[in-house]
Amino acid sequence: MPCTRSTRKRVLAVVAFPLVPGDGCRSATNSMMDASKLLDELSVRIYAPPLSDYRDDGRISDTSNPLSVVMLLIDYETECSMNGITGFLGNSAGSRLSETIFAVRQIGCIDHAHILEQIRETATGAGMTYGAIQDDCAGLAEFTVTSFAELHGDKWDDACDRIRELHDNVDWGSFWHSTLEFVRDNVDSIARHALMQ
Repeated sequence: MPCTRSTRKRVLAVVAFPLVPGDGCRSATNSMMDASKLLDELSVRIYAPPLSDYRDDGRISDTSNPLSVVMLLIDYETECSMNGITGFLGNSAGSRLSETIFAVRQIGCIDHAHILEQIRETATGAGMTYGAIQDDCAGLAEFTVTSFAELHGDKWDDACDRIRELHDNVDWGSFWHSTLEFVRDNVDSIARHALMQ
């Protein structure tokens, strides 16, 4: 498709990916986007349609798609930043823990992926699965504010302590460096898939 003024407006309006200044008339799929700007944009845009639909209908689980990998990584880091690793495990993002581990491994953070595998093993061994966490939420009114301890009591205290201890060993600097490199290496595919949503 030729890049016309209306095409460029569509790219900016639909996904609002900033193009590198001075790039003339290049489409977003021509690899002229700055990877860090793309990552910043995705960190916001994945939580609103059309990209939120990509998550909600399950397409995010396709880890052969670089857009899915990046969305899984952003969801994981966002949830951990806001609610800690136990919040991630009980959130809808935690229902995709296996895919998240694959994504972390795919960007080259092998030690980080191993920590997440140990966390999964610890949680599963304690019966602290996504389903079990969600079962305790049954009957809560929508938008109820509560704490993990208030909601689940002390039944998973030992597992939570071990999970937090394991997660304290995550190297977030390496995680973000590797994520940025992955985006840089796959910028065309990520932008193309984001624009197709």
